[in-house]
Amino acid sequence: MYRLVICEDDLIHRNILRNLIIKSFDLISNQIELLEFSSGEELLENNLDGIDIFFLDIQLDKLTGMDVAKIIREKNDTSEIIFITSLIDYIQEGYKVRAYRYLLKPIKYEELRDHISSCILDIIKKRENFMIIESKGSINKIPINTIVYIEVRKKELTIYTTKEIYYTKYSMDNVHKELEIYNFFRCHKSYLINMAYVECICKYTVTVNSQFIPVSKHRIVGLKRKLTHVLGDVLC
Repeated sequence: MYRLVICEDDLIHRNILRNLIIKSFDLISNQIELLEFSSGEELLENNLDGIDIFFLDIQLDKLTGMDVAKIIREKNDTSEIIFITSLIDYIQEGYKVRAYRYLLKPIKYEELRDHISSCILDIIKKRENFMIIESKGSINKIPINTIVYIEVRKKELTIYTTKEIYYTKYSMDNVHKELEIYNFFRCHKSYLINMAYVECICKYTVTVNSQFIPVSKHRIVGLKRKLTHVLGDVLC
């Protein structure tokens, strides 16, 4: 479930934005709660716990969208803020409230869709994420960021974490799809690695948390590109 807020004092623009947001989420999730407000004062009178994204018009009547964002940030450091504006004068000020993006009016569906998709991926990464597996008759809740790599042999997965090893019957293809957004890479048909633990790539071997993992010849270029992308995310 994603909780979203629109704060826009112009009814026509608010309706357009609502419809475009719903259309964008058709590609992501049908589980959304969308709250709408016509002023900053009205927004701030409500419970804002658990909001994932605020869509704030900067040019509101009394309290501006930037004023609202500053008040939100006093209590909320996790929600994303996307400003809607017809001016670009506020971009520098937006750094102070860690605005995720700016959208210029008139809003274009493609731009909004791309911003929302990127934003949701970042939200997913920031949430506390777990993988639920059944192993030896018990249900285990494994924090995804503790998984170092996964190996498959005869349809049995061995999940190596920083603390324990788990064994489960599950499809490697399904696990790959589930973990790909968390910077996991399938370097070999039998191995899925967490890029956060990669230490070295040497020809057709990758060192992951001091373990040597084979890399398929046709996947080595993709692995290097993935590592470069991950390092870029960390450094920037």
